[in-house]
Amino acid sequence: MATGRRRRRLNMGVACLEKWTETATQAEKNAIYEVLFAVSDGSVFRSHKVLDDVQRPGEFFVLVRENLVIKIGMYPFNNFGIVYIGTLDDAPDLNLDIA
Repeated sequence: MATGRRRRRLNMGVACLEKWTETATQAEKNAIYEVLFAVSDGSVFRSHKVLDDVQRPGEFFVLVRENLVIKIGMYPFNNFGIVYIGTLDDAPDLNLDIA
């Protein structure tokens, strides 16, 4: 069934994903893959907690699990990439402190 909407394609960050999967549990991998499919079909903003990176327009964080986050970059021509996968504490440019 065609909906007329083009899916986004993962075109950057595959090496980051491969490196991260070396130490991830199967449950963590499944959760990340679910997020990547949600980004691809555009449902991530409805299905997950998303935080914009105000310093880098076009990039956002998705809170995947209690201490697991993925940072996604959106690019032209229906492409997206993985910028970061890992813990909240190590996430670049993510500040959850509220002053």
